[in-house]
Amino acid sequence: MTTSERQARKTGGRIPAPVRHARIMEAFAADGFISVTDVARDIGVSPMTIRRDLAILGRDGLLTRTYGGAVGPGEAERLLDDGPLFDQRMAQNAAAKRGIARAAAALVQRRESVGLDVGTSVLALAGELAGRADLRLFTNNVRAATTLAGGGSPVYILGGEVRVPEMSVVGASAVQQLRTLFLDRVFIGVSGISELGIFDFSPEDTEVKRAFLEIAGCVVVVCDASKFQRRAVARIAGLDAVDILVTDAAPPPALAAALAEADVRVIVTAPAAP
Repeated sequence: MTTSERQARKTGGRIPAPVRHARIMEAFAADGFISVTDVARDIGVSPMTIRRDLAILGRDGLLTRTYGGAVGPGEAERLLDDGPLFDQRMAQNAAAKRGIARAAAALVQRRESVGLDVGTSVLALAGELAGRADLRLFTNNVRAATTLAGGGSPVYILGGEVRVPEMSVVGASAVQQLRTLFLDRVFIGVSGISELGIFDFSPEDTEVKRAFLEIAGCVVVVCDASKFQRRAVARIAGLDAVDILVTDAAPPPALAAALAEADVRVIVTAPAAP
């Protein structure tokens, strides 16, 4: 915290705009992406203040606004701005996703409390866990809850708004429910993973993903190799928030080095037959 910030907080005054802008650009230089929520929390001001600051910095050509944050000038068109239709994504790399799901399911120990996020690889994992009767399963994934229901283990679905077409439950109610729990293991789906962290298409889903990360004893990311070195509009967290990555191919050298530095265990699986 700078001298100006300390003085402003001590006196109850506002942090001057130039100081906020400098802090924003420092965060941008470190991560390559700015989340309004994260920066507002770190600086100690309201998200609305940060949105106004980003609008000013955007007009000056220093960054490009995106939903929920900002990226570098000209970067927006390179990001994954929206998700393909769910059924199309489910069909892509289907054998790889089945292999990932089977390897991920093998990690789950008896009597664990397990959280399942949204995404096609997570839905494939739900199919692998559906026959287990020794777990407690928590999800914001309507499709996963339907797959798991009646399989023997109790299934708890979070309350909130249903986001179509992902059929994910999002919003403050879902986040607050999660924060009352501790789960032994959570499985997170992502739209992209790079040295900068893990990313998702939807800022709304991202808030729930972050809540899952906060309450997990072990965080497992499941994704196929098509997600390597890709970013989407919402940064979920840095790689240091991940314990295990289950995927279908070895990550490229730069990403592999970043995963190793963050102490992420990487499990590489083979495609599975139907």
